[in-house]
Amino acid sequence: MKKLTFLPFIVLSSVAVAESVPEVVNALPAAESSPVSTTDNVLPQFSFEAQQARAAEWAKQAENIFQQEEEKRLKAQQLAEAQQRIQQEIGANQLQLATGTAKIYAENNFMPMWQDKSVEKIFLKEYAAFAASGVSAKAAKALQQILNVPNGLAKDILLTDSFLDYLYYNKNVLANANSWLYNLGSYRTKSPAQAHIDSWVKAVKNGSVGQFVANLVPRNHIYQETVQRLFSGAPMATAKAKKGKKGKHTAEDSATQAGGTSANFAKLALNAQRLRLIPSFSNGIFVNIPSYQLYYFRDGQLVLQSKVIVGRDERRTPVMYSKLSNVVVNPPWNVPASIKNKDLVPKMRKDPSYVDRKGYEIIDSKGNKVNPHSINWAAYDSPEKNFPYHIRQKAGDDSALGRYKFNMPSSDAIYLHDTPSRGLFNKNDRALSSGCVRVAKADELATLLLKESGWSEQKKQGVLASKKTTSAPIRSDNPVYLYYVTAWVENGKVHTLPDIYRFDKNLPRTTLDWAKIRTLIN
Repeated sequence: MKKLTFLPFIVLSSVAVAESVPEVVNALPAAESSPVSTTDNVLPQFSFEAQQARAAEWAKQAENIFQQEEEKRLKAQQLAEAQQRIQQEIGANQLQLATGTAKIYAENNFMPMWQDKSVEKIFLKEYAAFAASGVSAKAAKALQQILNVPNGLAKDILLTDSFLDYLYYNKNVLANANSWLYNLGSYRTKSPAQAHIDSWVKAVKNGSVGQFVANLVPRNHIYQETVQRLFSGAPMATAKAKKGKKGKHTAEDSATQAGGTSANFAKLALNAQRLRLIPSFSNGIFVNIPSYQLYYFRDGQLVLQSKVIVGRDERRTPVMYSKLSNVVVNPPWNVPASIKNKDLVPKMRKDPSYVDRKGYEIIDSKGNKVNPHSINWAAYDSPEKNFPYHIRQKAGDDSALGRYKFNMPSSDAIYLHDTPSRGLFNKNDRALSSGCVRVAKADELATLLLKESGWSEQKKQGVLASKKTTSAPIRSDNPVYLYYVTAWVENGKVHTLPDIYRFDKNLPRTTLDWAKIRTLIN
């Protein structure tokens, strides 16, 4: 399209308008026309030069639009041709991300993406571990297709398709862990973000793809040990568990060969994927929910281990990652609505004196304290009827939070805290709370964290004795991982735990040629 296409009409029109303006001005009554200058405001905006510039700009915009549409058309044609060629290459095999795969080969002139066999081995090992977990309903079939196809373009295409699946999973599993890893069958693959695809293609072209793929593998040593066991062919323990190191359970009495169809193999594979959420066990607070144990690591050293109480089945402690923000000494307890309506209101309705006896305060919307004996408790005879007042328990040794609260940002209002109910830590099954994590050695944990914040033991004891609520910010980097893993390998041993929330039920059985997989990755 040429710029001159629109000029004749525009130029002639502008001239006609410009020439007609004087006549309009001259026709005005003298009182109105006399102050008007033909060179001030009217004629310049209809000038020949302005119309030429405007016409040129419109023509340029039109040409850009035409070029963009032409580029879209050519890309669509290129993509369609690539899809047709890919289908011819792979035959009866099926792709999970056909459009994304075709786009890569179309834009790179069908350049092979998997010429480095060492990189291919790294990826196949990771993808096989993913396929064995059952998180994806299609990954095992995609992997088996790769195993069945000889080296060549077809295999290269199948590898790329599965890698896009793995790249999407790798980059999004942390944000979707509670659904993908604990609600099997919810995972649906999508094309990865274009920036991630571009980074991979660039790495292939500049020879750094080995590092790119290696960076996708978790550095967590327990994850790596667990995945290695899946493919080593070493015995995998399955017998009755007994208590071992760090309060875990170690199954050692008998074993079966690791295989692709045993329930123990599937459980180990699934839990390996859960372990990939933790970058390392070197710094921070780690609570494996079904183990009822807390571990505090600093610079790779275990500085504190403590029993914990976690959420009961109907109020499960969520899998989450956060960071400690502060320690509250002598914390009051602002009762959540769910606990208020289901647990406390029935007790208070039965005996209003329970409020004062247990140190609770009932507060209205204006912040005023309400006498519990003035409330019509009969109106709240069901948990479905929302109690319109806020309930708070004053700080003290008998407070539900005990003497310490360890805050961390959480959409579920989950945190760690002390408890006055010390006897509950003697139970073996400690899924007893309303979701938050109660720490047996809360005083020891608080002492370590407060010391890092500059508190002396004398200051801590003084604040405790004052009964005054005081907050201390956490200065050091203290990530908190609440995770749920029931089977893993550490120091060569397979550890198992009871599946207290029944997340491991209905484990899928994958069908794969594991002997061939081991050959390819070794």
